[in-house]
Amino acid sequence: MKKTKTKSNRDRMFQLISIVFAILLWSYVRSEVDPERTIVYKNMDVSVENLAELKENNLSVIISEKPTTDVTLRGRQSVISKLDRTDVKASVDLSGYAIGDHKIPIKVQVDSTNVIVESKNPSNVSVKVDENISKQLEVDLKIKGNPAENFVLGNIKQAEFVTVSGAKTYVDSIDKIIAVANVSNKKESSVMSIPIIAYDKEGNEIENIEIEPEKIDFEIPILKTETVPVKLNVVGEVPEGVDSKKFSIYPDSVSIKGNTAVINKINEISTAPITVEELMSGQIPVEVEMPNGISLVDNDVKFIASASEIVLEEQEVKIPIENVKILNLDTKLEFSEDVETVKSIDITIVAKDPSSKEVLNVEDVTASMDFLNLKAGEHEIQININLPEKFRVTKITPKSIVVELVKKRIF
Repeated sequence: MKKTKTKSNRDRMFQLISIVFAILLWSYVRSEVDPERTIVYKNMDVSVENLAELKENNLSVIISEKPTTDVTLRGRQSVISKLDRTDVKASVDLSGYAIGDHKIPIKVQVDSTNVIVESKNPSNVSVKVDENISKQLEVDLKIKGNPAENFVLGNIKQAEFVTVSGAKTYVDSIDKIIAVANVSNKKESSVMSIPIIAYDKEGNEIENIEIEPEKIDFEIPILKTETVPVKLNVVGEVPEGVDSKKFSIYPDSVSIKGNTAVINKINEISTAPITVEELMSGQIPVEVEMPNGISLVDNDVKFIASASEIVLEEQEVKIPIENVKILNLDTKLEFSEDVETVKSIDITIVAKDPSSKEVLNVEDVTASMDFLNLKAGEHEIQININLPEKFRVTKITPKSIVVELVKKRIF
């Protein structure tokens, strides 16, 4: 009886050893035939879930850039080999988050069983939850280019406002709201439907906001110009011994503007009546009589008349090219080294009132070039001169400069 029991125990031991050996053998064979392996999916897009919940609470999410992550999966060769990028989904869940900065863990789902998510790099996404606000802001209409020769831009009195909505961080960063009207080579007035763009202080376009309306119709008046002589309207008899040929007026010609049909009928403009006695008294101011629908291109121009030649005091100003202000240049662009060589801007200036003895302070004269909305490539940029209202430019050399814009180099 005792021998039978011992034999039975021995059989059970052999059976147990056989089972363990079989398991080990199965594991060995499986590891050789269907080994475990890992696979890495780089730059997996991370989707953002439950944005609707934020919107319902008047909130927005700010993410510095489109989130991605590298996902490492582990599983048997037979399973891993059947996987594709489309079987892997990475996401972050925004539900329950309040205003502030957060690091939200990335969740990874795999459309397969027996696969383990071994790692995510990064494992979270940095976001800012911000409140939504709206502001009403005035649109600054910028003019690009110049009308055709002998045409000028008329006065635009139209003031427009838009409503800007979005995350407070974005809306508060708005420095200006701009509409750009391109009047290059225009010869007639028109209504332009112009897109509205928001910019920050660095001149970068602000996206991820809503602007209502997206476009505004602006009336852009284009007027014809003509340079016509100014006729001195002298009344009364000229005394004996006085040479009326020496009677003079300055300026003796002036640029006028108006509707094309009206301007084509104008050959000259006259001064208000002036007597010989007034002319003989020295240089005196006179007014010009403008026909209906016609105005001066520069309303600040003053006229003087005299019984003798009028001599003006001109001032020459030289602005070094490095002192020319660069406006609205895209921060991603720079100037090519292969550009037109200009050392300075030379300007001739006179007082708008010829009878004025005021001397211009050269420090009050500045030059600028505007690169608003210009992309990489070659452009001819007009030189804009800013100076006190009492003075005007009679000559500028050069009037424009050809420059080439290129993308900034990393190094």
